[in-house]
Amino acid sequence: MKKRIKELSKMINVEISEETLDNLSKYLKMLVEKNKVMNLTAIRDEEGIVEKHFIDSLLLTKVINNDEEHIIDLGTGAGFPGLVLAIYYPEKNFLLVDSVKKKVAFLDEVIQELNLKNVKTSTLRAEELIKNNREKFDLALCRGVANLRIILEYLIPFIKIGGRFLPQKLNLNELEESENALKLLSSEVKKIYKFNLPLSNDERIILEIIKNKKTNNIYPRMVGVPSKKPL
Repeated sequence: MKKRIKELSKMINVEISEETLDNLSKYLKMLVEKNKVMNLTAIRDEEGIVEKHFIDSLLLTKVINNDEEHIIDLGTGAGFPGLVLAIYYPEKNFLLVDSVKKKVAFLDEVIQELNLKNVKTSTLRAEELIKNNREKFDLALCRGVANLRIILEYLIPFIKIGGRFLPQKLNLNELEESENALKLLSSEVKKIYKFNLPLSNDERIILEIIKNKKTNNIYPRMVGVPSKKPL
């Protein structure tokens, strides 16, 4: 599938080095094998994984800036988009976070196998992790299905003032109801990027959210509150 990864990357105008291709190919093999014994992704075929996970993650390279060096990916699951991007950007530092310990154990296996020095993982919930990581990151990522106003409360506190959050969403229906959360978290949507996957032509949306001021220390609220009582 190494050749296929290269072909699809070219179709979205993303250049990939041979070393990156090798590592993505190894990652893919490990994912397919592990997926046989635990549910890492509902997509089972290799080509589907390449397009809808790897290429989908690589779309972010069109939006990420060179000076964004410290990046957090919350709810990374099997490593999307964070681990794909950590392989693509060996010069940037990534923290991949997921509360499901089995998934993080898999990520650690991949990190060790590929000898990646720029990636750390955590199973802490955001409400705990924030204690030592408030406003430390240049960039935050999240490709989860959680409602935008919920993930805003979880992620904006991790970002430096002037930093960005680039959530990947399938539609824009949540933007209007997130206005209050954006206001309370001193953030704003600067731009909306729209892309299409190369084979399925499925639309992918990336929001560019800028953090303008320091986040009030009351956010994120206690465990469970953001999802039960969204801002």
